[in-house]
Amino acid sequence: MKIEMNRRWAWTRAWAALSIAVPASLTAQTLTLAEALDLAERQHPALAAAEARVAAAEGGEAAARGSRLPGVAVTGALTRHQEPMVVAPLHSLNLGNPPAFDRTLIQGQLGVQYTVYDGGATGSRIRAADAALDAAGFGRTEAEMRVLEETTTAYVGLATARTVLDAARAHVAALASERARVERHLGAGSAARVELLTADAVLQEARAEEASAAARLGLAERTLARSMGVDATTLAERTLDPVMVREAPPGPQPGSSPVVRRAEQSVAIAEARLGGERAGRLPTIQAGAGVLDYGAWERRHALEWRAGLEITWPIFTGTRGAAVRSASAEVAAARADLEVARLQTEQEVDRALTAISTADARAAALSAAVAQWEEVARIEALALEAGAGEQRDLLRAQAGVFQARAGYALATQDAIAARLRLAAARGVLDRAWINEWMETP
Repeated sequence: MKIEMNRRWAWTRAWAALSIAVPASLTAQTLTLAEALDLAERQHPALAAAEARVAAAEGGEAAARGSRLPGVAVTGALTRHQEPMVVAPLHSLNLGNPPAFDRTLIQGQLGVQYTVYDGGATGSRIRAADAALDAAGFGRTEAEMRVLEETTTAYVGLATARTVLDAARAHVAALASERARVERHLGAGSAARVELLTADAVLQEARAEEASAAARLGLAERTLARSMGVDATTLAERTLDPVMVREAPPGPQPGSSPVVRRAEQSVAIAEARLGGERAGRLPTIQAGAGVLDYGAWERRHALEWRAGLEITWPIFTGTRGAAVRSASAEVAAARADLEVARLQTEQEVDRALTAISTADARAAALSAAVAQWEEVARIEALALEAGAGEQRDLLRAQAGVFQARAGYALATQDAIAARLRLAAARGVLDRAWINEWMETP
């Protein structure tokens, strides 16, 4: 219990540090993680593309299932001949009543056709369309998780960048104070000029680090703004609502990852297509019926019906065997891709767990280091002011404070990012997961 309380206190302290980079006067303009995610989910093009693919797959599935229904068609023809042609069909000829002839003939037909048997080709197309729809759904889930992970990581990254810049500014302020102290003592004759030169050199290095931190802050703002679909300048005036992640929750095995599930559907699609190619070797039976109309412009029309069965059996096409072999190879490739997806997902889970362990250990160590370096810097400053210390010890302590603060913020960011990657690899990262496992300290 004590360990758990210490760990929660470490997370709280980390996010407290992440929240001090912006003046408190802007608290009313706080940007929450929920708001950032809402904007990203509404505007990110990856989600729009995923939704469009799902809609296309739904249309493909409906079309595949519709092929089981009979087809009804109306056809018509208006033909002008050079010489008069018989208007009625030949079987209506009557020697006692000569047939009518006309140069302009009109023919119409209302026909119904239904595939009675096609060797399973229609069923294969339907199975492929169903699997494609499932794959599009898993692709949408994958896109949603990617947007959530990227936006949350960018949100935490911006908070970290502000903390690092704040630490860099504090370091510059401390070194500027040290330089002023040396300058006073130099004027009083109690300090050597080399101490002032050293203070100037270290101060310039700290200012260079401050400039780098400011540049990284600008990049972090633009990264989050792109995920949210907003102007980056609007983020500079908003504070961030500090959040933290609880202990890594138990999650499903890697097989539930949408990447793996989508690969499984790819196998199903390939197998269905192979079944369709094999079905091409079997006969196709179609039933048809219709009503036909024969006539001319100003003559009586003849109306009759037709009905029958049609059997088609491709004995030899020259391409069927090659098509089956190609489809079989696609099945083998899809199965291999599935195994690759499983291996990559397992590797991603392993890397995320290792990163969590490493980042937590770094955060715990650097949390203690911050307090220790702050105390060392305080003691060295007092000793130097009293004439009992050395300048290099104070400068080393002040650099240690900056490095520990910056390192602590980065370790905290890495720990959160690793937990997000773990949830994504396990297939459980969604808004419900974020609401349950991320909270305000």
